[in-house]
Amino acid sequence: MTGVQTCALPIFNKIIYFIISFFLGVIISLMGGFLQASKSTYLINFPWGIVVYFIILIFSVNFVRKSFRSRLTVLSFSIGWLIITLLMSTRSPAGDLVLTNNYLAITYLITSVIFLATFCTMPTRIK
Repeated sequence: MTGVQTCALPIFNKIIYFIISFFLGVIISLMGGFLQASKSTYLINFPWGIVVYFIILIFSVNFVRKSFRSRLTVLSFSIGWLIITLLMSTRSPAGDLVLTNNYLAITYLITSVIFLATFCTMPTRIK
């Protein structure tokens, strides 16, 4: 009977880890979708928002990968990120569009997918 009780706890923990990483992906996607359009035009046209977003994305995905020690939690993060990104790239009923067809949005989409695919395939432990 004790074997059943000890097995149930890790499964419950993994489900909680999947839910946490999913919602972290949702939060990072929402933040990145609006932050990627920020740029400074003081001396040069510098897209500081997308640089800050990529730093946050790399650290958050690496945190999920190392903390939960599972590629599936990174996949759960990626699914949360993808759902919100797809919703932001379609027109809302009011006609608003967050991710438009410009070089910053395309860079945001392609580079984020490359980073997420890379982290999904990286090993969780280095031997």
